[in-house]
Amino acid sequence: MSSGEVLVAGRGLGAAQLKRWPVTARVDPDVMVVRADLAELPEIPRYAKLAIGRSPDGSTQVLGDERVLEELEEGSRLFVEAWRERPLAKPDRPGEGKSWDTPGFKAP
Repeated sequence: MSSGEVLVAGRGLGAAQLKRWPVTARVDPDVMVVRADLAELPEIPRYAKLAIGRSPDGSTQVLGDERVLEELEEGSRLFVEAWRERPLAKPDRPGEGKSWDTPGFKAP
């Protein structure tokens, strides 16, 4: 696999051990998203009850016990659901990156 992001969850995360992977989002002490090479994914569950890896192409791999999500507060569970559902690529939009005064481009 390639570089991607990993959502880690579970009470008592080994935050000190997870510091080798940059944290890109943290909901509470029990849920965070780290940037990691997905080849390292099998190592991450040593420090968390659940690790969900997602590659840039959108494929996912789940390691650990997904029942840990039931133990999370409602806001944390909603974050995990949203993270799993969000698209990785932005949709193409007409005029993306163009100045409003570009010839032929009509601003909204």
